[in-house]
Amino acid sequence: KHRDFDVKSASLSEGKVVYQLGADLWIYDITAGTDKIVPITLESDFDHERERWVKRPLEYLTDAELSPDGDRVALTARGQVFVAPAHHGRFVEVTHDPTVRYRDAHFLPDGKSIIALSDATGEFEFTKLAANGLEKPGQITHDNSTAYRFSGLPSPDGKWETFDDKDFKLWLVNLETKVSRQIDSSKAEGFSDIAWSSDSQWIAYVRPADNTYPQIWIYNINTGKATAITTDRVDSSRPVWSPDGKWLYFLSDRHLETVVNSPWGLRAPEPYFDQPAGVYFVSLLKEERSPFQPSDELHPADKDNDKDKEKAKDKKK
Repeated sequence: KHRDFDVKSASLSEGKVVYQLGADLWIYDITAGTDKIVPITLESDFDHERERWVKRPLEYLTDAELSPDGDRVALTARGQVFVAPAHHGRFVEVTHDPTVRYRDAHFLPDGKSIIALSDATGEFEFTKLAANGLEKPGQITHDNSTAYRFSGLPSPDGKWETFDDKDFKLWLVNLETKVSRQIDSSKAEGFSDIAWSSDSQWIAYVRPADNTYPQIWIYNINTGKATAITTDRVDSSRPVWSPDGKWLYFLSDRHLETVVNSPWGLRAPEPYFDQPAGVYFVSLLKEERSPFQPSDELHPADKDNDKDKEKAKDKKK
């Protein structure tokens, strides 16, 4: 009797039964009533474990992320992290342990640190690395989740990191206290288009609604409250915060005008929408006036902006 795998491919010969259990072979002796595994050893030259030169290293590049100043780039290749200068400088080998695999390395806003996923514990956990390669890695997440984590996105102030996993859960981790908390979950698909506000207080993201339509939500890290910004009746995606945080711009499929004149005819064509997407924006403050509306007697033009426009015209002249 076995509890872990089903018994397969049993074969009887001379009072013994050989069968497959998982990836192993077992023999049951009917007369003796014994059951034991068959020890199998495969000899090999281990060609893939031999040291060799990589002639085209770019073919093994899995990720590349620019630094905040654009003077360096974090490279992830063959499970290791490197930092290369854009012009002159030192090529840095950030990670030094070939037994640990890293992936999805990206800079923090200060440009001095890098966040990457590391399998040093057996599961991929977020780890902080020094961009100059002179410090030991510092593990950030410790919840030992078996769900596959996707690449994270740091907040503009460098205090938070948000990421989602394969269990359709969205997480927020404090990079100082190293405490993680789940902020949302999805029933249908994973999250996408995660975006931080400039003050690092809000997160915008796309979560599939119950009817599977992509819907934009925003989450406040202080109150822990998530709010739907768009309807679940149309597709909405690609949220982008305005610099002052008053507006959220996004793409949405709302122009549903078919190019097919009539559903009746010889071939009875279905409606065809060739240009459904448009750029939209929503106010995040009550009674906020659109910045694209022209000025009027109740909303006169900003004098400072007019002076700036006149200066710009004079410079062109």
